[in-house]
Amino acid sequence: MTGFDGLIAPDDVAGEASWIVAGLIARDIKRPTIIAEFSPGAGSAVYFAKKAVTFQRYSGNRLGWSLATSTDAATRKALGDFVTDGDIARRLEELLIVSKGVGSSDDFTFKGEFFEVLKGGFGGPLSGWQLPEISLTGESSEALEISAGYGDVHVFELGTADLATKIARLKALTATKGRTLKIALKARIFAHDDLDRAALEAKRSGFEDNSQTLTGDYDSLAEDLLLLGELGVDRFQLFAPHSLETAYRIGEHVLPRIRQALRKAA
Repeated sequence: MTGFDGLIAPDDVAGEASWIVAGLIARDIKRPTIIAEFSPGAGSAVYFAKKAVTFQRYSGNRLGWSLATSTDAATRKALGDFVTDGDIARRLEELLIVSKGVGSSDDFTFKGEFFEVLKGGFGGPLSGWQLPEISLTGESSEALEISAGYGDVHVFELGTADLATKIARLKALTATKGRTLKIALKARIFAHDDLDRAALEAKRSGFEDNSQTLTGDYDSLAEDLLLLGELGVDRFQLFAPHSLETAYRIGEHVLPRIRQALRKAA
């Protein structure tokens, strides 16, 4: 795993099911957390929770959830999800209430607009297993409020305007609810021992929005990530598009530089 703490199985509309991919990875790789990304519109909140605690039982609590609903109505409808734009946040909140409820009690009842359960919960071999760490996203006041109340991790994208201000606001809001959460930053990354080579790889990939991309040699990337950490970022979700080699370079060369710098600072 070259030093990474986890992997993400993205919810690709044209790709394979993230839950299945996560299960296969967890079977073959024994240490890291495997985050499955999926939409709240993909099924029952109770069934999501049951799948989760089953996964936790067989993987040693290594599952993470990343919850996201497509903002494109046509994409949602093609997947059988006819939720309106105005109902996305409320449905997400209900899913979190129900999944947490049945995960912590064997006699949980809830009646909402999108999910309903009567005296539900898990006994037998599924009792006592913790739900996955929950990652949420969004910049609206509504999204931040849901993260503050129910999330474990809130994910911003690299290039988010006024990032430090939004992080501080979200952490303060979470504190008013007697909770804490971590901040993650999602970014594409191109790394090479030579800066020009890294820039060439980024150019060949053809992404128009460079605000969401980190490009550099190993030293400069380590410095960039450390500076972002000073803004309040606790972890990074790094994507190396179409390049397993880049992932290895980051793990073998960038992460050790970051850890060395953090040890010196400590």
